[in-house]
Amino acid sequence: MTQRYEDGFLLYLLRRLCFTACLLLGIGLNHAGAQAFWIETFGSTAPNSCDQGTVAGGFNSANGTWTVTALSPEDPDANKWYISATEPGMPAGDCSSQGCHINSQYTDRTLHVGNVATSPNALTLCPTGDCGAIYDAGGFQNVVFTNSRAESPTINCAGQNGIILYFNYFMNADDPTGNDNLSVEYFDGTIWTTIADPPPTDPLCGQGFGLWTAYAVALGASADNNPNVKIGFTWTNDNGGLGVNPSFAVDSIALIGTLAPVADFEASDTVLCTGDCIDFTDLSSNFPTAWAWSFIGGNPATSSVEDPSSVCFLNPGTYTIQLIVSNGTGLDTLTKVDYITVNACTPPTAGFAADSTNFCERTCINFSDQSINGASGWKWLFPGGTPSTSTDQNRQQICYYTPGLYDVTQIVYNQFGSDTLILTDYINVNTCPLPVADFATFTPSFCSNTCINFFDQSTFNPTAWQWYFPGASPDTSSAQNPVGICYPTDGFYDVQLIVSNANGSDTTIKYSYIHVESVPNAFVSPDTAMYFGSSYQLIAGGGMNYTWSPAIGLDTIGGPNPIANPQETTTYTVSISDLGGCSTTRQVTITILHNNNFFVPNSFSPNNDGHNDYLFVRGNNLYGIRFTVFDRWGEKVWETTNQIDGWDGRYKGKELDPAVFTYVLTIIYDDSKNLTQTGSITLIR
Repeated sequence: MTQRYEDGFLLYLLRRLCFTACLLLGIGLNHAGAQAFWIETFGSTAPNSCDQGTVAGGFNSANGTWTVTALSPEDPDANKWYISATEPGMPAGDCSSQGCHINSQYTDRTLHVGNVATSPNALTLCPTGDCGAIYDAGGFQNVVFTNSRAESPTINCAGQNGIILYFNYFMNADDPTGNDNLSVEYFDGTIWTTIADPPPTDPLCGQGFGLWTAYAVALGASADNNPNVKIGFTWTNDNGGLGVNPSFAVDSIALIGTLAPVADFEASDTVLCTGDCIDFTDLSSNFPTAWAWSFIGGNPATSSVEDPSSVCFLNPGTYTIQLIVSNGTGLDTLTKVDYITVNACTPPTAGFAADSTNFCERTCINFSDQSINGASGWKWLFPGGTPSTSTDQNRQQICYYTPGLYDVTQIVYNQFGSDTLILTDYINVNTCPLPVADFATFTPSFCSNTCINFFDQSTFNPTAWQWYFPGASPDTSSAQNPVGICYPTDGFYDVQLIVSNANGSDTTIKYSYIHVESVPNAFVSPDTAMYFGSSYQLIAGGGMNYTWSPAIGLDTIGGPNPIANPQETTTYTVSISDLGGCSTTRQVTITILHNNNFFVPNSFSPNNDGHNDYLFVRGNNLYGIRFTVFDRWGEKVWETTNQIDGWDGRYKGKELDPAVFTYVLTIIYDDSKNLTQTGSITLIR
């Protein structure tokens, strides 16, 4: 019973309550857009309990708090409004069954009028008070005058129109003078208005029992879209003692509004062949009562029936369908653009084009589909191309790397068949050689501040040149044969040339191609390390005149072989000049060692002249080392873990060209301290 009232109330209401009420009011719910938006059942008690004596004033239901208002002064023992299961709710058509029951079937609470325990006739009616819809009609002692209204919580009727109040009730009570009675009232947020005086219900259930009966009444236009509505039930009895039980009980209260419809529909099929006919089904909600269909491109083109059938489409294309639905509350429109697709239902005819068909090797081109009659799938074959197949409608970037004539095949298909187009020798790929970059200079080795010329030796007809001369001035050129390229500083320099023509480009880089050396044979003794207080003979050669600086710690600043005795780590620079007027400088760093010190020279010259032919790690208190040398590309060319091993400038038995190398050195001292050092070394020959 409780589940039927609470979870399935709308269906129950329509079947049990509204059937009779709607017939009385002349309302057809199947097409009225009926929508129960507020339902009050007062809930249920726990089994074997009936909440006897629970007054209605202050009762909290699922919708809020009910109140009771005395409309005039009442007697101290006036009858009261109760909300309990002493008068359990029953379906319309059932007889009441007041009193607490130990059967879980009778746990549905109702709002009803009952006597209090102190009323004059309580002993014969209900000694405890609230035995259901049993009231004290007064009589001899005249102390039960009652005039009070049970009022619902505030009900938000915003968005609702044409609101009907439905409820189940039973009542007798009316005495011959009509002074014991129930009226239904409605509050619009400002005033209360009586809207109904329900008649006594059928007495067939016997003395004191009522027949649950459905009732319906309209609230009126002031309730439409009103957020401050209340429903009230006003009970009045005098002290005449002539009223007959039952009093009044009510349950299953509902407000049902009429909503504007919301349009929706579907077609029996949306993809057709020419000449096909389909049906349309209205899926609109909120019970529309009128329909206006538009079938653009269909036959017929319009309809006003709920579910149009046999709408035919004779021509290929996409078609828009519109439905306008309405009822007494409003209307709604739904337009489905391009909802219907009508195909010719014929196989497609293949056709395509390329954005170029005669071009050079190494070129990528695009193919566009030009098939007709609605292909839904594509397969391409590009022999000689990369990729050689595709299933795209329009294929982008098919590349041809080898000269020749090539076919192209397109296969198109849909559900009605397929077609194949083969264009023989459609693609002509020409031989278009790229230029090959090369260059030379007559003087790749020279003194600083010398300007030289370069000449292009590229093949396959380049038409543009771009030169890069890092370290020179100017450092770029776009001439075919640049002249006056000047190098101000000694060193090894790369040269890069990029050549291009209409077919593409090529690049060549000659690493360390230019060797600027003012005094080609100049040399100096390697960097060294010595303990504090020691001396070291500096050695220079390859020139005619020598000048050393700084003078601190030197026995002379002239000549090739001064004795050095510095007090701290010092870098000595020697200027070496020859008879031709060229001059250069070299440096030697003498590192003064103290405890836990090491030294790695920044250059060495493995030319077998007995001077600085090996690269060693020097130091004191060295327990262990790992000394690794890398070339400019990061490749390891030499490594040792023994301090007495030195590098002779060879890699895999081959002498390496002069260049700058990078090293990584890890040292462990005798006292277990360790460090890792990186640096660079110049190999000189």
